[in-house]
Amino acid sequence: MTLKDLEGRILLETGTLLVLDKPPGLPSTGRSLDDDDCLQHALIQRAGAMVWAAHQLDADTSGVNVFTTAKRDVAPLKKALTAPSARKQYLAIVHGTPDWDTLPVTAPIGMVDGTSLGVTDRGRDARSEFEVLDRGPEHSLVRVRITTGRTHQIRIHAAHLGHPLVGEEWYRSPPCTVHPRQALHAGRLTLEGELRLDVEAPIPDDLSLLARALGLRL
Repeated sequence: MTLKDLEGRILLETGTLLVLDKPPGLPSTGRSLDDDDCLQHALIQRAGAMVWAAHQLDADTSGVNVFTTAKRDVAPLKKALTAPSARKQYLAIVHGTPDWDTLPVTAPIGMVDGTSLGVTDRGRDARSEFEVLDRGPEHSLVRVRITTGRTHQIRIHAAHLGHPLVGEEWYRSPPCTVHPRQALHAGRLTLEGELRLDVEAPIPDDLSLLARALGLRL
């Protein structure tokens, strides 16, 4: 990622806080601080100093991603992001046309066979709310609000409902090859309390094109 590209993806920069519109295909963080295949590394190069990720997005997920240039702010940011008042909204394109308009999901998520995540009674509490925004012939556009942050939570809950994400490779059989990534975008983050924040990331071009091809209105 070039510096020009990086600057164009900064949604908010104030004090030690950095909020980025993460592009798809780039992890939030790498396997080490020297791993240049991640957004964190690009931010470190820009700052000429350490930058920490306050939360992670899947490599293929685009959208709002929070970082800080001060280690002391990592814990408060994580606390704010996991507070009950935090509102994390995603847009997703899924297979099928749900027969419901809104649906809360409280299916716990954990290891199901020693190597794979999924819905299991032995898992950790996971809460999502799905809302259908538009239906096409064979696919739907949904907004998902999450109040917990389990790994792959939206992907797993969508598959659990029988409506896996378009582009889903792990939680759909056979894997979906309609789109080269999971059609998932972290569109808006709102925090209240000591840290107040309300930031949106624009819908990326690839999802706009996908929605149009599938007969959906974004």
